[in-house]
Amino acid sequence: MDTVSLGSHRLVHLDLKGAPPKIAYLEQLFPALREWGATGLLLEWEDTFPYTRELLSVGSNGPSSSSGAYSGEEARQLLQLAGDSGLAVVPLVQTFGHLEHDEWRVLREVEAYPSSMCPSHPRALPLVMSLIKQIVEFHPDIQYLHIGADEVWHMGLCPTCVRRTQSSKHGRCQLFLEHVLAVAQFVQDTYPTLRVIMWDDMLRGIDTSVLLAMAIITCDVRGLSAELWDKYSNVFTSMWAATAFKGSTGSCQLLPVIQHHVSNHEQWLLVLGQEAGKFQHFRGVALTGWSRYDHYAIMCELLPVSIPSLVMCLKVWLNGSFNYNLHLNTAKSLGYSDTPLLLNPYPRSVATSLGQDIVPGTCLSLIALCLTTHLFYTLMY
Repeated sequence: MDTVSLGSHRLVHLDLKGAPPKIAYLEQLFPALREWGATGLLLEWEDTFPYTRELLSVGSNGPSSSSGAYSGEEARQLLQLAGDSGLAVVPLVQTFGHLEHDEWRVLREVEAYPSSMCPSHPRALPLVMSLIKQIVEFHPDIQYLHIGADEVWHMGLCPTCVRRTQSSKHGRCQLFLEHVLAVAQFVQDTYPTLRVIMWDDMLRGIDTSVLLAMAIITCDVRGLSAELWDKYSNVFTSMWAATAFKGSTGSCQLLPVIQHHVSNHEQWLLVLGQEAGKFQHFRGVALTGWSRYDHYAIMCELLPVSIPSLVMCLKVWLNGSFNYNLHLNTAKSLGYSDTPLLLNPYPRSVATSLGQDIVPGTCLSLIALCLTTHLFYTLMY
């Protein structure tokens, strides 16, 4: 198998919903990402992509688009900047949900919840195919397409899906698998050289014998038990890991807790050393950085203040572990000299003799973050 090495992919997840960075920001960020050790981008466009024709209302060309979304020219410039920086692009298309627009409300499994698509609706698969076609045609020379398919919590609830569930051999999981397989088969038939990736969370409770039908998909896993490693290795020949450098510790979090994310990467490296050999190929890692927990939630841990966490996590992944010298050298490379790069910007308060609470290092943490990210902020907004 491929080892966890410099030769494997290290994708930085850009979740563009809510606060897409300006092109001038990305022009300076992308070369820095490459210098820090990234090899590519997991690009989640969401509604910032310039969809056209039947999908006009979904993306940046639609009437409800925010002013920060990308025009066609800006989106092409983004891809050019990534290519110039030596960063491969893996676009991510949500193919089982994210139906916030009124035009597609009819496709929801439960009308009140936009997060899950009804796989039985006759317009569902054609919509997904249109999304994929426009994304793939816009991204020349891509090798991978991520089809999302995570957190499909509302499934098998509409009358049509209930009937299908009752008459199917494997119940609700068959609804999920049939839709995902149809999407993957469409990609394979239309773009034979393109490899499909999906999140794994909806597969974890499905029996191995049922999953064996999914050989055309590569699994992107985000934390597995020993039993799941055995199950997935019997089904999939290739796997990706998905860590997190921000956006995973709370929907209202302002600053990333670096020590939490460093620990996440260390644990992944430990587990991969034990389990990844069960697969023929370890493709790489996606360092995820979620912008908000859903379209109706507030933003959390904006990208500029998360740069120190991202860089530290990349360095830990490349080094294989975290240590004092790595912390010190990474901090210095980011401009932290007189002020420390705190691994926890929210330390416990300490009672003083006057009965007041002081949070040690809070001011230093904020100052240090501002020093590092001032340029990123001014370019981003």
